[in-house]
Amino acid sequence: MRRALVLSGGGAKGSWQVGACQHLIVERGLWFDVIAGVSAGAVNAAALAQARDPDELAAELEHLRSVWFGLRGSHDIYRRRWLGALGTVLARRASLYHAAPLHAILTRHVDPARVATSPIRLRIGYVDLLSGRYRTAGNEHPTLVDAVLASCALPLIFPPVPLGDGHELAVDGGLRSATPLADALDVLAETRAPPPGDEPDEVWVLAPHVAGPIAQPRLHNWLWVALRSISVLTSAPLPDGDARAADAATAPPAGVRLHVLHPREQLRGPSLDFDPRKVRRWYEDGLDTARRVADAADLRLEPELQHDVPP
Repeated sequence: MRRALVLSGGGAKGSWQVGACQHLIVERGLWFDVIAGVSAGAVNAAALAQARDPDELAAELEHLRSVWFGLRGSHDIYRRRWLGALGTVLARRASLYHAAPLHAILTRHVDPARVATSPIRLRIGYVDLLSGRYRTAGNEHPTLVDAVLASCALPLIFPPVPLGDGHELAVDGGLRSATPLADALDVLAETRAPPPGDEPDEVWVLAPHVAGPIAQPRLHNWLWVALRSISVLTSAPLPDGDARAADAATAPPAGVRLHVLHPREQLRGPSLDFDPRKVRRWYEDGLDTARRVADAADLRLEPELQHDVPP
């Protein structure tokens, strides 16, 4: 059986995913052959995808948890630009904040060489503002850290990230694929299928929210980013398949068992508030949720499509 982990966006609420992973990876000993993520989920995905075996996966999770718990506040992730919104307009900047602290964290804790040699297939989702298309970065992406940073670049809040020698201007993958389930399913479809009679592939989706072309980058300012982002958000699905399933309820193909975990109640607080107390509280909620769901799942036979909601 092959197993995939799908990590949606959520800003600071990405710590909820780390709590859920604590149960799945450490307490249950699960290994994941595929990990897909966008936004905050991209950060968690890239960190975990450095592992080469189950022991290293547990160690990478512990390291990731220590990074989350080491945050002293939002200033460790992003900083406000000079004069705020006024400075953004006057200086023709593309965002209210800059993400230099997050880039420093990614540079210290994500080693592209280790990701490139890992057996875990990684997919990081982002949107190219120049084309409006959803893209993915894999294990051997030439600027993996920048791709992860781009996946977190919420338009107007954080600046777009040039990729592909400036041919792409990348922003938050959540604009097109809030939960990158399709990315994980694509990888499973591309790789060797399990032999007949083997257990079905298993996909775990961790969503910290209750269910329910163009000029050169140097010319882009806040107004262009705003208008282009609105265009991408409101445009119809692209006919060539670049628009991805935004809903984790999308039915998987036959032979795939899907588990969707999300909080019992909406996690209270702004997604961009990295207050240490909230980070820890959301982590504990994720851990508790995963324990409840996984224990309940052990007690029943599961259909191929299953939404796991805590009792």
